[in-house]
Amino acid sequence: MSLQFDEGTYTVTRRTDSIRLLAKEFALLHFLYENKEKAFTRSQLLDRVWPLEYPVERTVDDHVYRLRKKLKRWEEIALETVRGYGYRLIIRSNMAILPSNPSAQDQEMREVIHGLFRKYHLYGQGKSMLTLLDQQEALGIEIDPFYQLYIHFIQGDLEWLITTTEIPFEERLYWLLIFTHTLIEPSESLLLYEKALNSSVLSAEQLRELRILNIVEVYAEVGQYEQAKARLIETYHVMEQDELVHFRLPVKLSALYVELWGGSGEAVEDQMASLRSGLKDAPYLREIGRFQVMEGLWLLRQGRIREAEPRMDDGLDVLKMTLNAPLYLNSAYQILLFMAHHRIEGRLRTKYLQIHADISKSYGVPVYGQQIVDEIRTFLSPFSPSSDLPLI
Repeated sequence: MSLQFDEGTYTVTRRTDSIRLLAKEFALLHFLYENKEKAFTRSQLLDRVWPLEYPVERTVDDHVYRLRKKLKRWEEIALETVRGYGYRLIIRSNMAILPSNPSAQDQEMREVIHGLFRKYHLYGQGKSMLTLLDQQEALGIEIDPFYQLYIHFIQGDLEWLITTTEIPFEERLYWLLIFTHTLIEPSESLLLYEKALNSSVLSAEQLRELRILNIVEVYAEVGQYEQAKARLIETYHVMEQDELVHFRLPVKLSALYVELWGGSGEAVEDQMASLRSGLKDAPYLREIGRFQVMEGLWLLRQGRIREAEPRMDDGLDVLKMTLNAPLYLNSAYQILLFMAHHRIEGRLRTKYLQIHADISKSYGVPVYGQQIVDEIRTFLSPFSPSSDLPLI
């Protein structure tokens, strides 16, 4: 397989398919293509592609990351990471001429399957997603690589997420970050989230979701109620601007969680009433489970412990049924955080400590949790925390 490079337009062409690149992406790919199969250190690549400039080695990583995303539809090409050294370009020449399942290449079929996958994701039907993934060969379909990664994430497959060499670490970073909230103290999670927001590693969609959704609840947990509220105002603006219809219920749940930590009883009741109405019209399992847990937290805050316990248990049972490991684990952890904040001890705390420990063990947290945290900290160490970045 050969590539054609047009230096005038920074376009690279394979057969009849062309991709437009940025200038340095083009130069990096051209150099590696002319020296395919040969590995280069980051310093060597800086000398050849950025000869009159003084960028840091991280610049190479960023450009390789973007090239991988742009070239992923050309399966014969691989920008491989040579661990402890650098990168090399590999051209696979022995790929089958025809796919084993022609229907997998049918664009209409692909759109239907991906639409079905998105619906299962929306409704929190983890089991349905797993079934579709397991049966893709028999059904003659091909699941988008994003969902291949996402399935490992919702399954809580921490071993694969932290040890796989199939997908670069930077492409797994966001999903691993979500798990860190249940592995370390909220203040430490907040530091890592803010460093990630100040990096150039995450995609635009991941940066947006981390900024307007994931980080909001952590601000509440560390006592920064006003910061959480301010971030929610930004969240609503972005939702309207980008027409993020499917964010409405998750964001309402985050808003309720923030009020549970620092708002008035009236504010909590208003949020709960709004959510009850929304869930009645859109019965999504993930959101129902989270709402039931938060109903339990509200009852805990009022001192109605006997009523709180069955609500939290019901919520955790629903979340377990969705097969969404990060949400299930996170909700159990948030129960513990809330109980500690309100100094609830005794039998109830012991019970939920054991529940959290059992869930953690089932996903391999005792084995892989510290490794995940250590590798994320190392990866993000060059970046400074920042909580006042402009919206994207």
